[in-house]
Amino acid sequence: MGIFSSKAKTASGAERRRYERVDLEYAAQVFVTDNKGKRLGVLRQLARGGCMLEPEKDFKEGKKYTLIIVDASENLKLVVRAVARYADARRVGLEFENLDVDTAVEIGIIIGKYYQTDSISA
Repeated sequence: MGIFSSKAKTASGAERRRYERVDLEYAAQVFVTDNKGKRLGVLRQLARGGCMLEPEKDFKEGKKYTLIIVDASENLKLVVRAVARYADARRVGLEFENLDVDTAVEIGIIIGKYYQTDSISA
């Protein structure tokens, strides 16, 4: 499916999402761990404002988490603080909190990598 517009509308017609999201194929193997290295899930979407993953543990809506996003192909391990905005057994939507500049740039590297890949194959 690749890149898609995330301009979801609320009942009033106002835009709900601020950032375009990029789909990550399962084969990309970008994953999320806790600070002890325990795998929490596979990253499936990424945006400047947050991410969605297929969880390997339970997440609770409204709870804050410290996560490490791992992209071994880019040798990146990004520590982020996030709040679970949506959680069920299949998907967890997380909103990043207070990203520092370096982490935001590195998230941009991952987004750019998969944005380019998808644009070329489309």
